Amino acid sequence: MIYSNLCSYENILGAYQKARLGKTQKHYVVKFKKELDKNLKQLQTELISQTYTPKPLKTFVIRDPKTRKISKSKFRDRVIHHALINIIGWSFIKNFIYDSHANQIGKGTLKAVARFDVFKRKVSRNNTRNCYVLKADIKHYFEEVDHETLVKIIRKKVKDEKVIWLVKQILANTPLSFGGGGERVKGMPLGNHTSQFFANVYLNELDQFVKHVLKIKYYIRYVDDFVIFSNSIKELQEYKNRINIFLKERLFLELHSDKTKILNLRQGIPFLGFRIFPYHRIPRKTNLRKFQGKMNELRVLYKENQLNREQVVECLEGWMAYAKQGNTYKYRRNLLRNFNKNFPIRNKREIIISKKIKNFFRKYYSSKVEFSSQKTLLLLRKGLTVSEISKERVIKEATVWEHCVNLIEHGQLAVWSILSRRKIVYLLQKIRDSEESLKQIKERIYDKRVTYDEIACVRAHLKMKEKIKQKNYISKQNLV
Repeated sequence: MIYSNLCSYENILGAYQKARLGKTQKHYVVKFKKELDKNLKQLQTELISQTYTPKPLKTFVIRDPKTRKISKSKFRDRVIHHALINIIGWSFIKNFIYDSHANQIGKGTLKAVARFDVFKRKVSRNNTRNCYVLKADIKHYFEEVDHETLVKIIRKKVKDEKVIWLVKQILANTPLSFGGGGERVKGMPLGNHTSQFFANVYLNELDQFVKHVLKIKYYIRYVDDFVIFSNSIKELQEYKNRINIFLKERLFLELHSDKTKILNLRQGIPFLGFRIFPYHRIPRKTNLRKFQGKMNELRVLYKENQLNREQVVECLEGWMAYAKQGNTYKYRRNLLRNFNKNFPIRNKREIIISKKIKNFFRKYYSSKVEFSSQKTLLLLRKGLTVSEISKERVIKEATVWEHCVNLIEHGQLAVWSILSRRKIVYLLQKIRDSEESLKQIKERIYDKRVTYDEIACVRAHLKMKEKIKQKNYISKQNLV
């Protein structure tokens, strides 16, 4: 019965609507939507016949603020993830403890931080007694989740073997998995919706142990980070040892020895992006440095006319809302002062002239771009990558890159649509002159991941900007 509800067209359609939230303009969502009914019925058929197999994950590394390997599922697989959680999710969520704050509607980091403040006041008796906090972190959590144990936990609530089959299919699709030869298979991809859900299901076992066996009253968990409050260091040490034994024996996990510490509240407790003290809290220095780097990047983009002031304000407002959760009045005041210096209001007349000339410039040069390049441009606008265009047109990737350079220089293609903003900003700082050779520029770049083709694209962007400036100057002279 559960599996038949999961396979229903209504459930899969609802899952699609959830999966596309905030991503309606993404090329893979647009492509899926073009044949929506066909794609949804195909997924339904695969589920009913149990022939569904997830597509290989796309894995990439982010270093923001620390190095993490993120694995991204194909959009069709994300629809299946939502379809599964739509059906089985509530039976697990209703048994989660109140102070599990991750990946749930109505919860989140700010709720967890607010709860931290409540607990610190209660345990310290309004800062009249010593308050100690066990700040704990589980070592390599997503890489160490044991598949067999997770399936056993899910079986407690889900008796339908077909649903269990689907869970196993999803778990097996991860580059982190290892096993065979008698070894236990472990790992979940960081980035999947199901991984976030399974992470809570798996550690709910720890929550129940903490609450019902150890009977700890002041406990908060957010994914694999948790804190426990007490007036006694000895008591916290005992909790730490018993929790570590439970994790090793029942969940095949262990506490991170370097990141699990017992701290006095007066030292400041690092928790979910803040450093929390008895009477105040402030954002962590790493977060402040990260935002400052973002503002430096936006300053370059604003100078390049890739952003307007309103877009910068949107970014600033989001950060200010976060910073406002801490005691940061002076910091926010200085931030606004610097904002007005770094993002001055432009002359409206100049903006209008610049836009008119840019549009004229693009139309004028469109006839000068080769027809082969126009084919490449058409495919780029459809959302294909350089390598995909190379296969589609049966031409070398180097030829596609030449087309991109040609299109950028003639104002037919924005460099921002084919390269990441961070990489463009980095290269703009390294290129001194648009007439420099690629070799000269490459010698100043220590990042080996930057290719000559990418440098050529950004150099072409600068050439295009210089031509626009020249046209601006001529136009202003004519106006005078």
